Amino acid sequence: MAAVGIRDLKTHASDIVERAEAGESFLITRRGKPVAVVLPFTVEAEDLILANASQFIRLRERGRADLRKGRTVGWQSLKTKVRESNAVR
Repeated sequence: MAAVGIRDLKTHASDIVERAEAGESFLITRRGKPVAVVLPFTVEAEDLILANASQFIRLRERGRADLRKGRTVGWQSLKTKVRESNAVR
Protein backbone atom coordinates (compact mmCIF):
# COMPACT_ATOMS: atom_id res chain seq x y z
CA MET A 1 0.00 0.00 0.00
CA ALA A 2 1.48 3.32 -1.06
CA ALA A 3 1.65 6.17 1.46
CA VAL A 4 0.46 9.60 0.32
CA GLY A 5 0.67 12.84 2.29
CA ILE A 6 -2.32 15.17 2.55
CA ARG A 7 -0.66 17.77 0.30
CA ASP A 8 0.01 15.17 -2.41
CA LEU A 9 -3.54 13.89 -2.06
CA LYS A 10 -4.90 17.40 -2.68
CA THR A 11 -2.59 17.92 -5.65
CA HIS A 12 -3.09 14.50 -7.27
CA ALA A 13 -6.60 13.52 -6.13
CA SER A 14 -7.86 12.59 -9.62
CA ASP A 15 -4.83 10.40 -10.31
CA ILE A 16 -5.08 8.70 -6.91
CA VAL A 17 -8.79 8.00 -7.39
CA GLU A 18 -8.15 6.56 -10.87
CA ARG A 19 -5.41 4.32 -9.48
CA ALA A 20 -7.68 3.23 -6.61
CA GLU A 21 -10.40 2.44 -9.13
CA ALA A 22 -7.86 0.23 -10.90
CA GLY A 23 -7.26 -1.69 -7.66
CA GLU A 24 -4.51 0.18 -5.83
CA SER A 25 -4.79 1.15 -2.14
CA PHE A 26 -3.31 4.23 -0.46
CA LEU A 27 -2.44 5.09 3.13
CA ILE A 28 -3.05 8.80 3.69
CA THR A 29 -0.69 10.48 6.14
CA ARG A 30 -0.57 13.82 7.92
CA ARG A 31 2.89 14.84 9.12
CA GLY A 32 4.01 11.25 8.60
CA LYS A 33 1.24 9.70 10.71
CA PRO A 34 -1.48 7.49 9.17
CA VAL A 35 -4.91 9.17 9.21
CA ALA A 36 -6.98 7.50 6.47
CA VAL A 37 -7.04 4.91 3.71
CA VAL A 38 -8.20 5.16 0.09
CA LEU A 39 -9.37 1.76 -1.11
CA PRO A 40 -10.87 0.49 -4.35
CA PHE A 41 -14.59 0.20 -3.77
CA THR A 42 -15.42 -3.50 -3.73
CA VAL A 43 -17.85 -5.69 -1.86
CA GLU A 44 -15.18 -6.05 0.82
CA ALA A 45 -14.89 -2.27 1.17
CA GLU A 46 -18.67 -1.99 1.39
CA ASP A 47 -18.67 -4.64 4.12
CA LEU A 48 -15.97 -2.72 5.99
CA ILE A 49 -17.98 0.51 5.78
CA LEU A 50 -21.22 -1.15 6.86
CA ALA A 51 -19.53 -3.03 9.68
CA ASN A 52 -18.53 0.32 11.19
CA ALA A 53 -21.72 2.29 10.44
CA SER A 54 -23.60 2.94 13.67
CA GLN A 55 -27.06 2.63 12.06
CA PHE A 56 -26.16 -0.72 10.50
CA ILE A 57 -24.70 -1.96 13.80
CA ARG A 58 -27.95 -1.08 15.62
CA LEU A 59 -30.04 -2.84 12.95
CA ARG A 60 -27.80 -5.90 13.06
CA GLU A 61 -28.00 -6.10 16.85
CA ARG A 62 -31.80 -5.68 16.78
CA GLY A 63 -32.02 -8.47 14.20
CA ARG A 64 -29.83 -10.76 16.29
CA ALA A 65 -31.96 -10.04 19.38
CA ASP A 66 -35.14 -10.85 17.41
CA LEU A 67 -33.54 -14.08 16.20
CA ARG A 68 -32.68 -15.10 19.77
CA LYS A 69 -36.27 -14.37 20.86
CA GLY A 70 -37.73 -16.34 17.95
CA ARG A 71 -39.37 -13.25 16.45
CA THR A 72 -38.09 -13.74 12.93
CA VAL A 73 -39.78 -14.78 9.71
CA GLY A 74 -38.44 -17.69 7.69
CA TRP A 75 -37.13 -17.06 4.18
CA GLN A 76 -39.91 -18.99 2.43
CA SER A 77 -42.59 -17.17 4.41
CA LEU A 78 -41.00 -13.82 3.62
CA LYS A 79 -40.82 -14.61 -0.11
CA THR A 80 -44.50 -15.57 -0.09
CA LYS A 81 -45.49 -12.32 1.69
CA VAL A 82 -43.46 -10.22 -0.75
CA ARG A 83 -44.99 -11.96 -3.76
CA GLU A 84 -48.50 -11.52 -2.34
CA SER A 85 -47.95 -7.82 -1.63
CA ASN A 86 -46.58 -7.27 -5.15
CA ALA A 87 -49.55 -9.09 -6.69
CA VAL A 88 -52.01 -6.84 -4.88
CA ARG A 89 -50.54 -3.67 -6.42
